[in-house]
Amino acid sequence: AAADCTGHGLPGAMLGAIACSLLNEIATSAPTHDPAHMLALLNTRLVHTLHQQGQRRGAGDGLDIALCRVDRKEHEILFAGARRPLYWLHGGQLSVINGDRLSVGGAHQQADRRFATHRLAYAPGDRIYLFSDGYVDQLGGPEGRRFMASRLQDLIHQHSHLDMATQGRLLDKAFLDWRGEGDQVDD
Repeated sequence: AAADCTGHGLPGAMLGAIACSLLNEIATSAPTHDPAHMLALLNTRLVHTLHQQGQRRGAGDGLDIALCRVDRKEHEILFAGARRPLYWLHGGQLSVINGDRLSVGGAHQQADRRFATHRLAYAPGDRIYLFSDGYVDQLGGPEGRRFMASRLQDLIHQHSHLDMATQGRLLDKAFLDWRGEGDQVDD
């Protein structure tokens, strides 16, 4: 899972801790559920925990999340996303599997949210990438623009032959180089 909660600092951290605790409970009690069902349960429990039922003011606290379950027996990746994608490198091709256009939690959407499960038949050597919007939204570069998803996709293609630890270091370096002396704008 990779999630991005609303808010920064202490409010964001508290929401993150609540969401992580709820997701751990859901995963422990129903480890074979598909990720879409788990997101629906997480939404219901988060709305209840934060007393968001029936409220229509403001955006409300919630999170965007990419959630996967790897079924090693069936050689399948099950993915569901709430406003977050999954990048899947399969056979040398990078595919973007978009999540649903719904967040988890928050009073600004219908209470009974349903998410789609995407089933991906994986092969040895496949790679998946999950990330928050903070990476691609970072401002920097020579013109102070956003990093953008296309630049991240290019980096993944460029370094896909390397082991994941090395890719991680190179992605961190690219992010820091892009940001330069500017502030980090998100997680």
